[in-house]
Amino acid sequence: MPIPINQELKALCGSTTINLSDDLSTKYSADLKLLVSGWSQARVNKTEKDINEFQILLSNIAQNYSMYALNSLHQMFHTMQTACLKGINKKTTVAKTISDIDWLMNQLIRSNKLIPDPFLLQSNNNKSFLSKQTKSTFTHEPMKIAIIDDERSVGMALSAILKQFALKVQYFNSINDFEDSLIEDIPDLVLLDIVMPNVNNEQVFAYARQLVDRGIKVISCSSLFSFETRLRAVRAGVSDYVVKPVNPYSLVEKITRALKRDVNKSYQIILLDDQESMGEFYKAVFSQVNVDFHFFTSAESLLSAMESLQPDLFLLDRVMPSVNGLEVAAMIRQESKFDFSPIVFLTADERIDTKLNILDYGADDLIVKTTPAPLVLEQVMARLERSAFIRSFVSKDALTGVLNHGQIVEVVNHQMQLNKRQQTENTLALIDVDLFKNVNDTYGHSAGDMVLNGIGQLLKSAIRETDYVGRYGGEEFVILFVNCNVEQAYIKLNIIREKCEKMNFVHDKPQIKVTFSGGLVALDAYEALPLAMSDADRLMYVAKEAGRNQLKYADDAISNKND
Repeated sequence: MPIPINQELKALCGSTTINLSDDLSTKYSADLKLLVSGWSQARVNKTEKDINEFQILLSNIAQNYSMYALNSLHQMFHTMQTACLKGINKKTTVAKTISDIDWLMNQLIRSNKLIPDPFLLQSNNNKSFLSKQTKSTFTHEPMKIAIIDDERSVGMALSAILKQFALKVQYFNSINDFEDSLIEDIPDLVLLDIVMPNVNNEQVFAYARQLVDRGIKVISCSSLFSFETRLRAVRAGVSDYVVKPVNPYSLVEKITRALKRDVNKSYQIILLDDQESMGEFYKAVFSQVNVDFHFFTSAESLLSAMESLQPDLFLLDRVMPSVNGLEVAAMIRQESKFDFSPIVFLTADERIDTKLNILDYGADDLIVKTTPAPLVLEQVMARLERSAFIRSFVSKDALTGVLNHGQIVEVVNHQMQLNKRQQTENTLALIDVDLFKNVNDTYGHSAGDMVLNGIGQLLKSAIRETDYVGRYGGEEFVILFVNCNVEQAYIKLNIIREKCEKMNFVHDKPQIKVTFSGGLVALDAYEALPLAMSDADRLMYVAKEAGRNQLKYADDAISNKND
């Protein structure tokens, strides 16, 4: 239930804010008082004429802020205008319009009591989320890595290895040489040796902190692994700590994790609330961070759509007509595929009993409805990022770093469900390491593990961020090429096969090389995954019988093109 506007107006008249500038803050406070006054009249008279007059006032005031990069404020004004027009055009009742505007106005009033007012923060306040997503999710540029190590042979060897995994790598003999290079190119991550001549340990970590403050990720690398050095690394803000001698495949995974490249795909959020204005408003708010946002006004419509959705987070209203939000949370938790999707309640009830109650029903957090929308955005995005980070570990195969058997099967099944509606072209590939038993028998199982780990990292680094790779079992891997037909997928996978053929997978034992064979099928031609896997498996063995180190994608289109 919104707090009566007249009470908020009294509080507003005594409030002050300090935001972009004192002038803007003063101007906004004055305009907000006009809005509150105009709305107070409309909600008392309860006529379409008064709502229309308020909408005109709102439109005029909104124009005053069009030149400022205040996305949250613009979205709020837009949502309020939409709610007004629905009432004016008789798409909703006057009572419903008043209820919607009350909630929105209270958002503006409560936020204006904060210093600074979240609605007056420049849009670059959300750039941290935008930049992370833009850099790690929506582009395919190679990650730029700088290695700073005074041992040239170590640095150059590591550089050569990392370049095999689609990383853009530069080696520097000293911090000074690296600093000189920053004028022309800024890396995404620095692999920094913490024991070097002419600088002490404390100075190296102080420099690491400078890099982190500039927005450059740092991984410390050293033969030292004491409590003191690890603590200094944490205090310097470094992302990870690597002990020499370095396992290159483990390092690739740490780099991917530090730059959040293994937390792939954009986020999907579902909001359930019977108040349509809330859905429209939050959909606009989350559009700032490229979130795939879905809004439902009834639990029935939400549950019927769940089969084709893969939400990363649920936002639920606790009190709705005909159903309790807690009951919806319990139903969501009955489906194992949503085990790692946080459930957050939006509610006006701040009592401790309520907070404890939602935990009993499988929810993770509670956000008070009176929380200003920009702060809701920050809280939700922080929880999303943490949840995605944890899920990326749980879903991984421990040895290879790719998706485990259960996760890759779930992903492919979900894609097959989507295909029924979207009619897209997708390709399923099954590959198997050739003569892998010979590696284990000749060099030992530790060498075999290194080979599988290396292939996993190669596949992860070589496929697009819209594709998926998982370990199906043993030395078999499954790759899902999304929006990609069989011929296109064959070309992509054949390039990876050629890279694999040239790699030396265990670097302390010369010339341990492996190849793989594979079969590809058009996923959309199958009703069930087992049938697709069976055909891909059959084609893979056709490739092995034809001499191994090759790919097949149809019985009558034997592809011996290994050039």
